[in-house]
Amino acid sequence: MKQSIRSKVLLAILMVTILTSCCITVVFYFRSASMIEKNYTETLYSRVRQTMESFDNSMKELYYRNIEIAGKEELQRGIKQYRESNNAGELESLAEILRACKKNEDRLSSIDLILPEEQIAVTSEDFPVYKREIPKEEIQVIKEMEGKTARPVMVKNSVHENRTQITEIQPIYDEEQNILAYLLLNVEERNLYYQYIDPIYDENMAQAVIYDENEVVVTGMNSKEAGKACAEELCLKQNGIFQKEKGVIVIGYKGAFSGCQLSIAVQRNAILRQLRQTQIFLIAIVLVFLIVAVVLAGSLTRAIYRPIKKLTDTVEQVGEGDLSLRAEVETEDEIGTLCREFNVMLDDIEELIQKVIEEERLKKDAELEALQYQITPHFMYNTLNSIKFAALIRGEKELGGLIGDFVELLQATISKKGTFLTVADEFHILNNYVHLQEFRYQGSFRVRYETDEGAEGCYIPRLILQPLVENAILHGIDMKEKNGEIILKAKLEQNRLRLFVIDNGRGMTKEQIDTLLHSKAKKTNGLSAIGVPNIKERLELYYGEEGGLVYQSSESGTTAEIFLPAKKELDRN
Repeated sequence: MKQSIRSKVLLAILMVTILTSCCITVVFYFRSASMIEKNYTETLYSRVRQTMESFDNSMKELYYRNIEIAGKEELQRGIKQYRESNNAGELESLAEILRACKKNEDRLSSIDLILPEEQIAVTSEDFPVYKREIPKEEIQVIKEMEGKTARPVMVKNSVHENRTQITEIQPIYDEEQNILAYLLLNVEERNLYYQYIDPIYDENMAQAVIYDENEVVVTGMNSKEAGKACAEELCLKQNGIFQKEKGVIVIGYKGAFSGCQLSIAVQRNAILRQLRQTQIFLIAIVLVFLIVAVVLAGSLTRAIYRPIKKLTDTVEQVGEGDLSLRAEVETEDEIGTLCREFNVMLDDIEELIQKVIEEERLKKDAELEALQYQITPHFMYNTLNSIKFAALIRGEKELGGLIGDFVELLQATISKKGTFLTVADEFHILNNYVHLQEFRYQGSFRVRYETDEGAEGCYIPRLILQPLVENAILHGIDMKEKNGEIILKAKLEQNRLRLFVIDNGRGMTKEQIDTLLHSKAKKTNGLSAIGVPNIKERLELYYGEEGGLVYQSSESGTTAEIFLPAKKELDRN
């Protein structure tokens, strides 16, 4: 699609403005997004670390408190008394001790005493005071957890099956270091949530959980997840800020004592929600820049384009052939200088163009005419010799036919009515020449014509084949053998015409062929020194690289091939 220079300049200004403003906007946006994301995540990480340090301290205090309670003699004594008496009243006494220990511990939801041998759980709650027939599987889990770690873990509440809690387990020993019971200090899951997660919660958080060293959820935003395995994307192997798939950022910190970790998942888009106002502001700025650029670019291009448009219109009209027009000079700047120099150029062109065309025409006509008429004296010489031999040998009876052939050949040679003939006309003229030569050499050779369909109507330069035939007769065929043959072919291959002159003579060496093709077309005694270079030069002059002459020779004969474009209409230029 053709575009004016005004459109190009206007488009260039707009593109620069748009690209610049877009680049600035994009850079500003991403820099702002990066800073907001960094500030938010670092701040949140600091809060997570502080929260888990507080959680860790609380668990450590709980651990030491559990050791303190487990070491109470009255508790050990009460367990022994119950085993000795098997009296339920002793269980009430144990519960009373547990209630007294929990009295000033608001963080605890309950204190449980597990008697493994009796499968009894005594609790600090008012009801039920104790529970019998605790499943051996639950007791076994408590034993394993206590033996494995001193850290708080998620253990099923032996009294209330629907209660989710984190538990600090401590064994109670007798004098012989045998385990009498297990003391469990329980903190309910929701208490942990409101104490540690809720204070740092904001609307950007997608998930927040605390999980123990077994990767079991202690508490989280969804209470139903407590006691279940923690989601894989939230289980971090180390502290820090981590980029996950789908634009999720996970921040985690693990307590040194408790082994529990707080992990918070945040959607990156949620963090950058506040940038939406900034996006609208930036888009508004880009639109303002664009409007200003359009107004300024329109005014600027209008001032530049008007004189250029006038000059362009003049150039187009001159290009159509009207050399009388001149550009209007309106300004004194570079465009004005261009108009003045254009007018001077037109004056020079108008003066010289006719002179050049005339000189080229005369030069071409002179070259073609000079090349063409180099062969005329030689034709006349040979033809007159033929007539002389006919008069001496045959008498006047056959002289009329020979003279008729000579006249037709002479007319074709010296005629100036066109530089080109059809292949059919050229073969007709060539046949007159062959007739004369056959008479001269008393039937020592014969000529055969082969023409492809459609080739007869193609135009070729006048007398382009006769010098090749004469060269074959004079220097190719051995007239003593009386079996000479010349084949003339015209082959049409798509848009290419190929003409062949083939003889069965003695052939030529490579050196002879090179000498023949590259000798100058000057007047000499032999047509082979005149005609062949003449043909080569004419083909180059008419067709350039599309036309040419090549020779191939061997002991069995010589083939001369002319190739040129196949034209069935003459150019009128």
